[in-house]
Amino acid sequence: MTAPAASPIMARMVRIRPAGADDGPPIARIRAATWRAAYPGLIPEQTLAERTDPVAVEREGEWRSAHSMDGVLVAEAPGESNGDRGEHGDHGLVGFAAFGPERDEGYQLGQPQLEPPEHGRGELYAIYVLPGHWNTGAGHALLDGVLSLAAGQEYNDVSLWVLEANARARRFYEKAGFRLTGESGVLGGLRGLTQVRYRRLVG
Repeated sequence: MTAPAASPIMARMVRIRPAGADDGPPIARIRAATWRAAYPGLIPEQTLAERTDPVAVEREGEWRSAHSMDGVLVAEAPGESNGDRGEHGDHGLVGFAAFGPERDEGYQLGQPQLEPPEHGRGELYAIYVLPGHWNTGAGHALLDGVLSLAAGQEYNDVSLWVLEANARARRFYEKAGFRLTGESGVLGGLRGLTQVRYRRLVG
């Protein structure tokens, strides 16, 4: 799978571009910062602390840099200098999204994938924006980028999984045209929390 290489998608506050190996550490830090802001009260405190611990985040960043970034897009604040870790995060990055072929329910529940993904179906694996950039259009720009990527790769629809109790995220996806499929599952890796699946057509 190949991420779009030209004509970055411009949003009001950010531009969307394919991620590269150097983006691994800032992506990991964005994910951790977003978890710390969005998940208190949703994810058990101990689990949240473990998943956002600096050592764990550093390991995640190294892992991301060493693996393929196909299907990963980043939101970059124009005009920010490299190395900036203030309001606009690392290297001007304010968010990221990851997309690829749809995985079966077993993968989401921490089990091996038993069946190949159905042809023509993609999945939004993750989308995170720094808390200081919520409600600025960055999340919508990333989602538009994912849908453009899906269309370019001839996917018919895109699904995603979200915590059942995450009302904020669910409103975001519903406003973007995603609808509940009726599927749900209990996440053993997150202390038994329930996720629900959404889906929307591409285009």
